[in-house]
Amino acid sequence: MKLRIIILVLAILAILSAFSGGLLYYHSLRHAALKQAENSSKSRLELLNRQLNTYLSEHVKPVKALAGLDVLKRLFDVKSRGFIMEKGNHVLDNFARALDLEVCYLIDLGGTTIASSNRNDHDSFVGRNFAFRPYFIDASAGDPGRYLALGTTSRKRGVYYSHPVFDNGQNEVVGVAVVKASVERIESQLFVGSDGILLVTDPNGVIFISNLREMRFMLLWELDREAIEKINETRQFGSGPWLWTGFSRPLDGMVKDRNGQRYLYFDMPLEKYPGWQIVQLKNIDAISRQLSDPFIQIIGPIILVIAGFIAVSVLVLYRKALHELIRRRQLESELRASEARYRHIYHKTPVMLHSIDTQGIIIRVSDFWLQKMAYHRNEVIGRKLTDFYTPESKQYAEEVIFPVFFKTGFCEEIPYTYVNRMGEKIEILLSCYGVRDDEGKVVRSLAVSVDVTEKNQVQHDLEKAREKLSRYSQDLELQVEQRTDELRKTQDQLRRLSGGIMAAHENERRAVSRELHDHLGQMLTALKMDVTWIEKYLAGRRRDGDEKASARAAGICHLIDETIGDVREMAFRLRPGVLDDLGLVDALELMTREFEKRSDVSCRFRCDAVPELDDTINTALYRIAQEAVTNALRHSGATDILVTLQNRLEAGQSMVMLRVEDNGCGLSDSPKGTYQGLGLTGMRERATLAGGELSIVSRPGQGTVVECCLFPGRFGGPC
Repeated sequence: MKLRIIILVLAILAILSAFSGGLLYYHSLRHAALKQAENSSKSRLELLNRQLNTYLSEHVKPVKALAGLDVLKRLFDVKSRGFIMEKGNHVLDNFARALDLEVCYLIDLGGTTIASSNRNDHDSFVGRNFAFRPYFIDASAGDPGRYLALGTTSRKRGVYYSHPVFDNGQNEVVGVAVVKASVERIESQLFVGSDGILLVTDPNGVIFISNLREMRFMLLWELDREAIEKINETRQFGSGPWLWTGFSRPLDGMVKDRNGQRYLYFDMPLEKYPGWQIVQLKNIDAISRQLSDPFIQIIGPIILVIAGFIAVSVLVLYRKALHELIRRRQLESELRASEARYRHIYHKTPVMLHSIDTQGIIIRVSDFWLQKMAYHRNEVIGRKLTDFYTPESKQYAEEVIFPVFFKTGFCEEIPYTYVNRMGEKIEILLSCYGVRDDEGKVVRSLAVSVDVTEKNQVQHDLEKAREKLSRYSQDLELQVEQRTDELRKTQDQLRRLSGGIMAAHENERRAVSRELHDHLGQMLTALKMDVTWIEKYLAGRRRDGDEKASARAAGICHLIDETIGDVREMAFRLRPGVLDDLGLVDALELMTREFEKRSDVSCRFRCDAVPELDDTINTALYRIAQEAVTNALRHSGATDILVTLQNRLEAGQSMVMLRVEDNGCGLSDSPKGTYQGLGLTGMRERATLAGGELSIVSRPGQGTVVECCLFPGRFGGPC
């Protein structure tokens, strides 16, 4: 019975809630509609203000141009006016016609119109005095003017633009040029079809432009007689009558008419027209009707359907509730059984489990925890968990871990050390999860402790073994460094010995070359001179035996010439004198020419500006080039050899690079370019001893490039 009453009350509340929700929804829609109307009105006024300002400013420049025409300036001279009046009228007519203006006219300094484009109309301005108009007063004082007013003659609304007319010296004002544009065109283009009431009012509230014809020249607000008299004195809008529209002053963004009808009120100042405003009024009841009619037609039936649905649902829910109560009793019974199973699993799981409250008091422990710690349950429950920690672990837990855990509700693999009843230390890794209450605060923990005592001991032993291995490795590295140092010293000794041998070899070559050139060459030359004398002597005697002896002497002379050539060539190969006398560049150039003479191969030499080098470096580069060119001629079958000597800047240091490139058959493939051979080894040794590096790049059928890079500042020894 109690359940039925509860469901009935809930049904009534649901129906009331549906109706209340519909009512609130309607009010919220109404508020949103009013807000939307407010936003759209503000946007509309901003757009209208920009458009209206554009329209009201479009003739500022034309009237300035009109005032600057020389023919119109001459109209203000009484003496010449009669001669050029026809031409001036023609100009005014063209301006009015071209710019679709209502009228263009000129006013002298006395305020009298002397020429006008409407001179032939019944409401002609010619001869009329407009000295009272503010636009004339401003322009006659030298300032352009703009003015919204009703024509005193034409009785038509318009925008007046005036500009002073200066004499040819541009110093004195001689008159005023005025153009008048119709407001009717602006009103028809911008105001017709607008939502609500759209007005343009002067500072006194006189309606000058409106989308409702009957409201033109009415007073938006109620004015006293004195204010109305001032409006009459200006003659800006005629002589009235100045009827009041019935609107009250705005309050909280709303106004009321004389019938009590409420309107949303929006206004915005009109740019460049002080005190003038653009005003929009929207009927609140009309906005509400636009919202309420569709709402009642659509939402009303929906609410009734919802109410009926709720009534039907009450009966269904009643049956469901009875079924749910029976099912809940079954679930509660199953929950109690599940809790009993959970406790059994908790206590019998072979893992150290415990739970503490926010004070660190133990509220539950597993049987395995008691077994490892050798305590009874009644000796543990109610005590602080940290009582079973070592002092270090206790301090770490209370100062670091507990504050973080009760804030975050989680911690993982925290190292602690337990002390059991026998005083034995048990090293554990603790992971903990926080159980929270309905407010989200941690009220107790569920923690798992894993015994890692044996694991830590094994790890400790492993660390000791690693330390021993590290020490052994360090000793081994030290021995390797010592052996490496000894090997390096041996290599240095071998390099110095090789350098000494090469230097001695080079000195011996130089000595042999000099001996061949100086001693043997001189002896052969002297011998040639003697043989030549004998040849000439025998030839002068002109006998048969002497002629044969002369021919034999000529043959000997020829053999001596060939021997002298061979001696010179041998001396040059052993040690070219040009290398010592003129330097590396000339020696390489001479060498390539000699090779080209002795073979059918094109052998070219190119050189950049190379600084003066040490004699030892010169010798090394020359011998490397000589060996590379010789190898190319002998083994590669090349038809073109290029020797290049360059000076470059690498990492702020000067580098000399010798490059010998041929188009021969190339070398056989070798891993990492480590080509072997006595000549190649000699070139590498010379490059190393000179403080440089030698590289050989070659592929079968694609030629060979031998490149030697020397840093003069790294000269390492004789070569």
